Amino acid sequence: MCSKYPWTRYAFWRQELKRLKQTTLESYFKFLSDYEIPEQQKGVYNWQDSVIKFANGSQILLLDLAYLPSDPLYTRLGSLELTGAFVDEAAEVDDKCITILSTRVWRQLNKKFNLPPKILLTFNPDKGHVYRNYYLPYKNGTLPEYRAFVPALATDNEFIPDTYIEQLERSDEVTKQRLLYWNFEYDDTPWRLFDYQAINNLWNNAKNDWETFVSCDVARFGKDKTVIMLWKGWHIEKIIELASSSTVQVCEEIHKLQQLHSFPLSRCVVDEDGVGWGVVDSLGCKGFINNSKAISPANSNKVSYKKRNYKNLKTQCYFLLAEKVNQWAISIEPDYCKDKLVQELDIIVQTHIDDDSTLQIITKDEIKEKIGRSPDYSDAMMMRLVFELTTRWPAGEVIQWNDWVIDTFEIDDRWLLPEDMEEEETVFEEVELTPY
Repeated sequence: MCSKYPWTRYAFWRQELKRLKQTTLESYFKFLSDYEIPEQQKGVYNWQDSVIKFANGSQILLLDLAYLPSDPLYTRLGSLELTGAFVDEAAEVDDKCITILSTRVWRQLNKKFNLPPKILLTFNPDKGHVYRNYYLPYKNGTLPEYRAFVPALATDNEFIPDTYIEQLERSDEVTKQRLLYWNFEYDDTPWRLFDYQAINNLWNNAKNDWETFVSCDVARFGKDKTVIMLWKGWHIEKIIELASSSTVQVCEEIHKLQQLHSFPLSRCVVDEDGVGWGVVDSLGCKGFINNSKAISPANSNKVSYKKRNYKNLKTQCYFLLAEKVNQWAISIEPDYCKDKLVQELDIIVQTHIDDDSTLQIITKDEIKEKIGRSPDYSDAMMMRLVFELTTRWPAGEVIQWNDWVIDTFEIDDRWLLPEDMEEEETVFEEVELTPY
């Protein structure tokens, strides 16, 4: 297209420019060689400017589509004028970015040459926006007329060596189902904590709002983001994202929320691991240490329990979060971080199933390896559940937990979860209540 139509401009995109150069660009050069494209049509690649230039003035730009909290609306794309675009590994790219990118096409000689604006997206099976916007409509026969979905197996590519197919056939079942059979629906484990439909319902569930809480996962390094969630009961009303944030910046944002919504800092929890300790120290709020011991029921001599042996507090809170999500008890304001949260929650699985003594979940490092980033959003969401374990409820108040209706009592600054109580034993005995 570039060699045929002078002064047109196309773009190659991927979430990270480095990976684009290492993978997509190498595939481009291989394509030119395999199809024996004449030299005069190949263009010349400028490594410094990351652009392929053609003798007739046309260009192919190599650009990244990484999400930046400082630029949530991708305003950096505003000045681009493109004839067409190609996005590789589109599942990694934010859905909003794809939408904005589509407005950048049809601006560079499309009318002159009668070229319809086109964006080509390639992706492997994923449960994010590509599943929702492309695969499901294709499967259900509701794909809009202006879109086309072309399934392509590895075996359809005549240039892929037989050794690659053999490697896929010897791979684990997950890799085989995704990359060899291109199976979007394959669920590799029955040990997922979160029901996929329940995750997607988070943005449609009824609001259950009362007291205000704040949970915050502080960025540690690199491309990790600080995520602050403002809760009204079990409704996430606001999500604030900060990149490269300092302790002062995080404290300022939380103070702003406190001034607007009038909540005590005892209802604010911040990840205390790593750099987060400075925020906890400055604010005087509740600190969350992921690897600390799970909160055990207090005064077990007075109350009977079913004790669940969680590996740590983080695991305990993720299990409790899953119960809430799967019961459609949590809601999120529309359009807040849907793709990221869906991807992060969907990947949370129970591990070490054969270990009968301890409940464990996938580690953060394993998640980062699978999705290419830290689960900042789900971690911030998870920490809200610590208040379920530590909140002091007024003595004698009647509260409801799922199908249980119980009288609450103050016991060692904690309240008891009904699912941890023996159904056929006396649950409470009279205890001396601690004043507030």
